[in-house]
Amino acid sequence: MARLTPDIIVSAAIDVMGYVGFEQFSVRKLGEAIDADPTAIYRHFRSKDELLRAMGDRSLDGVADDLPTTPWRECVRELCIRIRAANLAHPTLASLVRGAPPRHHNELIITETILRQLRDAGLDADLAARGYHALIELTIGSAAIDSTMASMAPTTRDTIYDEWRSDYAALDPAEFPQSVELARSLYPGTADQRFAFALDRLLDGLTAALPRSSSPTGSNPTSHGVQRISDVDG
Repeated sequence: MARLTPDIIVSAAIDVMGYVGFEQFSVRKLGEAIDADPTAIYRHFRSKDELLRAMGDRSLDGVADDLPTTPWRECVRELCIRIRAANLAHPTLASLVRGAPPRHHNELIITETILRQLRDAGLDADLAARGYHALIELTIGSAAIDSTMASMAPTTRDTIYDEWRSDYAALDPAEFPQSVELARSLYPGTADQRFAFALDRLLDGLTAALPRSSSPTGSNPTSHGVQRISDVDG
């Protein structure tokens, strides 16, 4: 068999997890699949947790490639859209990198890219750091919430949203007047479009926080339509 490398191990581990599931995945089963003793795997990864994080990081391959370099807002917006799409496409792998700070290559590149764009735009260190956390938490949190329905057909998602709106409309208007009144306005469009709306409003806030002389660097806060977002989930 070919000499083991971290890349070979991660690729094999993703395949093994794909057919045994997350709960049943183990380094022993991985070793059996690639005809290697688990000790050989541990020569490349200090623990199962380190291997799992490397597997999660693989789901982010290419996310930060060929981004627009200017204006800063377009770069950050596009990157967040790609991160969310990658999380929705590989929800199990994406969940492996949510519980700790970035440690692997793709995660670190994403972090560096966002921080650099925010700093170059003119935000001071504190606001750039806070902006980074807000963007990542919105993006990853949105994907985690939407992942359950992401694989459903659009018609199925539309039916579910309509059922939810009906549930709100049926509430006691004396106790929940706003929920009843706005029931038909809840869950508008697709989940991608709702994420784009939230992302644009967050970017509006960061743009407003720029020093006055730096604000032209960002593009018009109201110029980002949601129609550019592909409907990968509902």
